[in-house]
Amino acid sequence: MLKAVSLAVDLIMAHFNSRQDPEEKIRLGNSLLCTTISSLVLKQLYLAIQNILQDGLKAYKLDLIIGQRHNKLWNIVEATARPGLYEPIR
Repeated sequence: MLKAVSLAVDLIMAHFNSRQDPEEKIRLGNSLLCTTISSLVLKQLYLAIQNILQDGLKAYKLDLIIGQRHNKLWNIVEATARPGLYEPIR
């Protein structure tokens, strides 16, 4: 499973390393202008990370109020996300 993540990262790095111009690299990272990055992230990296997270995910979670409920990958995303305004790294 980790090999799939490593392969996806290598493909994304190769995608950006194909150009030297910083402006061109920005274009390569914009999914509206370059569909290749969308494919690399959504079909390669996302699926590889999803497989790792789902591998150890229990089928049910015990809830004190409603009892057992289905555990979903999105619950992990919600639990680890920090609420608040998004500020891009500069």
